[in-house]
Amino acid sequence: MFKNEKPYSGYIYSLYPQTNDTMEVKCYYLGKEHGNWRKYSIKGTLTESRFFVNGAKEGELKAWWPDGKRKLDYHFQNDEYEGNYKEWNYNGQLILNLNYHKGYEEGVEQMFYDNGNIRANYIIKNGRRFGLLGTKNCVNVSDSIFKN
Repeated sequence: MFKNEKPYSGYIYSLYPQTNDTMEVKCYYLGKEHGNWRKYSIKGTLTESRFFVNGAKEGELKAWWPDGKRKLDYHFQNDEYEGNYKEWNYNGQLILNLNYHKGYEEGVEQMFYDNGNIRANYIIKNGRRFGLLGTKNCVNVSDSIFKN
């Protein structure tokens, strides 16, 4: 970010045109994203919070639906996904539960349908996937044989 052809240090505020209330707050240091960035709903509730350090994503990114329920929770280290990554649907149902190491999926990975049923459940170990990937509409053989 530059101002008058010089790297900008400071805050930038975006306002909702209807109310002139704060929509977003971004901060920069020497032209790079730095510090806590926040987004707000038109009603003034916090909808997203994330951190940057010298232009790189760092720490937690959290977001909430307009009613205040959790929407997502990601973790970053050195501008890459690191650790647990979760997303919830509007009704509060967990739909993604993933794990990352240095930007790559590693460990137990789970995806869920909006009703809570498992969509994918697998493990990534040494770059290889093991388990139910959820890429095809697979049906358990016993489910298809014993249906009434």
